[in-house]
Amino acid sequence: MVTRSGRTRQARPARQERKEPPHLTPELIHATALAMVDADGIDGLSMRKLAAALDVNPMSLYHHVPNKAALLQGISRLAVADLRIASADDDTPWPEQLRQIGHSFRTLAHQHSKLIVYLLAHPGFIQREGPLWGALCHTLRRAGLPDAEVGRIGNVLLTFVSGFVLAEINGSLGDLLDAADAAEIDRDFEAGLDILIAGLGSVQRIRAE
Repeated sequence: MVTRSGRTRQARPARQERKEPPHLTPELIHATALAMVDADGIDGLSMRKLAAALDVNPMSLYHHVPNKAALLQGISRLAVADLRIASADDDTPWPEQLRQIGHSFRTLAHQHSKLIVYLLAHPGFIQREGPLWGALCHTLRRAGLPDAEVGRIGNVLLTFVSGFVLAEINGSLGDLLDAADAAEIDRDFEAGLDILIAGLGSVQRIRAE
């Protein structure tokens, strides 16, 4: 373009704005965020880094998740969705169901160890409307516990299992149990589940007398 002075003015290049792809969804956001946490931990996750990984404008994320706290809740639900637990109409004996819940939770903790370690250190880890708590309460009712005690005993069981898993992940369990290898820790976890199940079985027998 020629100005009045006769000089040629260079046309400014059009500013390229990062556009929100049509496929951006809460599911994609949560899946990408979970993968980032698995790789780099909670400290490696930010809205800015997540936007870069998705190649979108950071502001686009806020159309789907209002803040990082909501993002963490979303990826927690996504991770817990991988739990392999019996459905409500499953007639498997309750001891086996309880053992399955314990093993499934431990497997989940190893798959997403950085996320689980973070969540265990913060309030609100157990989502009362989630599949883990629902399956546990259902199993405890099948074990003969009255509704008034299901919540209390459920909290105690999850506390014990979570403590074992946390100590296993951070490496302190091997010293506490003098366990030399992973197979020994597996046996110790199984022994803990045996004790919990036997205790609930005793309660059931006492109530039946």
